[in-house]
Amino acid sequence: MGKQNISQSLHTYLMKNHNGRNHAVSSKTLETVFHIKGVAVRKAVNSLRSNGVPVCSDENGYYYAASQTEINATVAQLDSRIEKISIARNGLANQKDKEGNRWHENMN
Repeated sequence: MGKQNISQSLHTYLMKNHNGRNHAVSSKTLETVFHIKGVAVRKAVNSLRSNGVPVCSDENGYYYAASQTEINATVAQLDSRIEKISIARNGLANQKDKEGNRWHENMN
């Protein structure tokens, strides 16, 4: 199944079967239903979200948003992840600046 077909199929599946937070479905279940790996689920979800499809998620899994509140909760979760990734990125970038060529010297 192509990437676009997975995204379209996932969109339809979530709308019909997992509408609202109380009907969330785990990634493992989606992997089984669509015969794909977790990375493919995440890529399809990202593609749908990037195109404005209200696919939400929480600790229970993925679901099609039933309200703006559910969308807001997922946006807040994504913002938190962005912040944590930015902190990790900045830590690495700062380390590079502090250490200079030490890493390169240790490789020789």
